[in-house]
Amino acid sequence: DGIARLVEFLSSKADNHIISEGMGDHMEPDRAKGESSLRPLRTPPSITSTGYYYFDVWILAQAAKVLGKTDDYERYSTLAGKIKNAFNEKFLNKQTNQYATGSQTSNAMALHLGLVPEDRQEAVLKNLVDDIMIKNEGHLSTGLIGTNALEQVLGEYGRADVMYEITTNTTYPSWGRTISKGATTVWETFDDTTEGPWHNFPLSLNRNMLGSTEKFFYKDLAGIGLAAPGFRKINIKPRIVKDLTYAKASLKTVRGMVSSHWKKTEGSVTLEVAIPVNSTAKVSVPKIGLRNVTVTESDKTIWKNGKLLKGISGITSGTETEDYVTFETGSGSYTFVLKGQR
Repeated sequence: DGIARLVEFLSSKADNHIISEGMGDHMEPDRAKGESSLRPLRTPPSITSTGYYYFDVWILAQAAKVLGKTDDYERYSTLAGKIKNAFNEKFLNKQTNQYATGSQTSNAMALHLGLVPEDRQEAVLKNLVDDIMIKNEGHLSTGLIGTNALEQVLGEYGRADVMYEITTNTTYPSWGRTISKGATTVWETFDDTTEGPWHNFPLSLNRNMLGSTEKFFYKDLAGIGLAAPGFRKINIKPRIVKDLTYAKASLKTVRGMVSSHWKKTEGSVTLEVAIPVNSTAKVSVPKIGLRNVTVTESDKTIWKNGKLLKGISGITSGTETEDYVTFETGSGSYTFVLKGQR
């Protein structure tokens, strides 16, 4: 009922399914000036307000489906479809595949919320990556809304390397720069709060607003993902990027602790995982460019010549792609070691 009332309120603010008002992407940084803005600099508030209007309606439709409220599901699904169509009609440039102004937030949020038509997703992603890596030399230019969208999108679309570039930067705007300024917490802004426009302004030096980057650490680098409600099914699929040689993370869920710990050498990857009781998992071991791979679990060979060797307790199936060897497992602790040739 609470979500339904929210949607009713948002609908009252919409004109042909577009909401023009809103705070927008709070604290978008201006890299040239070295300072951020309370109001968005590059991203029109209408695109973020309308994007999340759609997402709220979509969530409501899914909730109605789960609860067996067929009429509500159909009504809100129809409304979500109309908002999506209006969003793309208003904001998508079909010649350039840019949303609104082409800002990082505009393109990343559209991808994150499922608003980009499937046949345009690659082109929109390319625009986003080019803006980060070329125009902004590996830096983000996003505020509260866009930063979260970047972290949700880049790994999912196979560009965890770009998010890694962003998170390891030490020049403005970046978390690394705030650390160089003495930060031991996540600040409300990437700016230096002791000088410039925020001097004597009550900004928070301990705020989770830009702390959404933690998603990249456990979802992409460690590879811990949700595959079914309540973590009944779990995905473990680490993205091994650039010069990173290991990552370790754990996530407390309603079913217990999920953990993933990997390390790589020139010719091998070791992946240790823990899956809680009453959960199953797909565990994908990265091949890091190796060929003719074999995989052991607790020193027993389970994968060789492209086939699963059966009889290993807890492992029910296996498949191999260009980048991963993936196993279906039950609950328990597993140590996979993949080796191969360059």
